[in-house]
Amino acid sequence: MSLLAFTSCLKPRVELDQGAWGDNAFITNAVLFEYVEVTNDLGYGTPVIGYQAKNIGTASNVVNRDNATITIIVQKGTNLSKIGIRFSHYGTKIEPLDGAPVAGVISDFSKGYFKYRVYSADGTTREWKLIVSVAE
Repeated sequence: MSLLAFTSCLKPRVELDQGAWGDNAFITNAVLFEYVEVTNDLGYGTPVIGYQAKNIGTASNVVNRDNATITIIVQKGTNLSKIGIRFSHYGTKIEPLDGAPVAGVISDFSKGYFKYRVYSADGTTREWKLIVSVAE
């Protein structure tokens, strides 16, 4: 029996100073999506049914960095009660506040107004407001 030792695992790790990048508690983009059922014939004789994320069409999608607000107006006829949201951001974490829907999860956005807290690596936090409505 032989014993193999990994000495590199015993050395202390180098700590990364995440604060070096400054305040990055910003959202750069937000996309609403829904899941649609798709059927594929993979050649096994029985079709396979699955779900695919499909972006929801918007009449307007404005991210205002100065006011920390996102205003999304979806196309007329869109059902806001069964959609999800994806954020692009420079922060380390986005936290939904006051019952706001979790990003990436199909939820009810019909309330129209939500708050999220974005955390930056340097410790800065910023509250963002999301306003979702349907075009008239």
